[in-house]
Order: sequence, then structure tokens, then C-alpha cells
Amino acid sequence: MNLRFVEAFVWVARLKSFKGAAERLHTTQAAISSRIATFEADLGARLFDRDSRSVTLTLRATQILPLAERMLALADQMLQAAGDAAEFTGTLRIGTMESVVHTFLPALLSNFSIRYPKVTVELHSDITPFLRDELLKGTLDCVLTSEEIAEGAIENRRIAALPMAWVASPSLQIAPGPVPFSEIAKRPLITFHKRSVVYRDMLGAGSDPTSLRVNFFSSLAAMISMTRSGFGIATLPLAVIPRELASGELRALDATPPLKPLPVVASIRAGGASSVTEQFSRMAADVFEEFSAHSPPSAAPAATAPT
Repeated sequence: MNLRFVEAFVWVARLKSFKGAAERLHTTQAAISSRIATFEADLGARLFDRDSRSVTLTLRATQILPLAERMLALADQMLQAAGDAAEFTGTLRIGTMESVVHTFLPALLSNFSIRYPKVTVELHSDITPFLRDELLKGTLDCVLTSEEIAEGAIENRRIAALPMAWVASPSLQIAPGPVPFSEIAKRPLITFHKRSVVYRDMLGAGSDPTSLRVNFFSSLAAMISMTRSGFGIATLPLAVIPRELASGELRALDATPPLKPLPVVASIRAGGASSVTEQFSRMAADVFEEFSAHSPPSAAPAATAPT
């Protein structure tokens, strides 16, 4: 059985699109159609119901898809066992939330490129809900997000927990020492999107949500910039602002209750992921450990006097 036909079937099934599968496999839509037609003839079964707008798997195709994914994974593992990781080629499509981009992702990609120098990386940075949807659709191979993905056949690996804190500019003149959330809530708040675990944690602090002046930001860089300006008090991972904390541009408040650490979860498709994707997922946990070991201590916010 020709693995190229199996691969074409898997990607059309995942993306629900012949055009999308052609783009993913760097070929033409006509070539994908030809491979599917031959594969259907080999199996003696129709795999897709097609019209001008959609592609739907037949019942037989839904039964075959897990076997086809397993076949591709086994073929990939066989090549890795017999060959040299440095000779692997292809593209790894990674999705990550911005907190990872600003912490351990550079070291992770550097380590990955050393081990797999011929594999190219396609990086997408977005919020967790969008990244989850793209992984489920099959347009991404691995995502680094803040939550485990319960839908679909997804393998989740919790790899990190980034300490979080309420962070403010010294210009706000907040007194040193413990700061109750009731005091923080009197000022404009800056946080991640409404569906984030950080925002849910904030709401769990006990204040009436309708009384909060919450500003939602999709850009971590914008959050940091607006916090430095004194616009409001932000929920930030401490590992992304070590320079600002060291210079005194920002200070981490000794807030009560404290914010929970931000989880980082690596998610891939169970059974259908390539060995390169699985290695990237495992490598992420190792790199985060190394990153944590060499990062300045930031779990306990410093009670710095205002300037």
C-alpha cells in the first residue's frame, strides 16, 4: 500500500479539504484527488462525500482513519529508528501562546534546530482557544497553551507553570507590604482575553465582576507597555519581565490572594503525531526545566517601596 495515498487520505480527513491537504503536502489539488481515487480503488470503498462546499467522511472512512494515522506514525518511527535525526526533513507547525514566546521558546527552538537541522518550523502565536481549534482541525502539529484539550484524540503533557503576579508601575504609589484584592480592584485592571485561565482566576478572587474595570489585551508586549505607563495593574508572568523588575520600572505586588501559576501544556494528536512532533513535545519540558534553573527567583513578589 502506497503511504503517499494513506497520507493524502489522512490530511483530507483532518482538514476536510482537498485544497488544504494539497497545501499541507506541498502538491496540487489534482494530485491529491488522484491519490484519493487510487486509494479508494485499492480499498474498494468510497471514503468521502463531496459537494461544492464541503468534504464529509463516510462511515467506512471514520473506521479507517485511526488505522491510517497509526500506519503513518509507525512508518515515521521506523525511519527514525533506522536513520539519523539530523537527516529528517519536513515542516513542524507549532502554535504557542505569547507567554511562551517571551520565556523559554527561543531556547526550545534553538535546541530543536540542533537536533533536527533540516526540519523547518512554522510558528503561530495566538490565544489558547484559537490554537486549540487549529490543532483539532489539523492545521497545527503541536500547541503550547494554558489548558489541556479535552476534545478529540489529543495527548496533553503539562510541561510548565509560570509564576504570575499583579504588577504595577511605581508611579501608582501603591504602598509596600500585602495588598488585598479589594485595593487592586479600585484601579483599572489589565489582563488576558476573557476566556483565559488568568481571567477566571481573577474572578475567583471574590470581587463583584461588574464592579471591575477590566481591560483585555491580546498582546503581552502591549500589556507590559501600558503597565509601565501607569495605565493600570496587570496580571503578568514574572518570567517575561525580569529586566523591568530589576530596573524598578515595574514592581510585583504582594497581593492577597495571590494569582495561581500559569500552566503550559503541550498538546499533540494522539496516535497520529510524527516522531518529530513527539520529540518536540518532550523537549519542551526539558528546556523549561533548564530555563527555570537559570532564571532569577521570581516566585515570591518583592515588596519594593514606591519611588
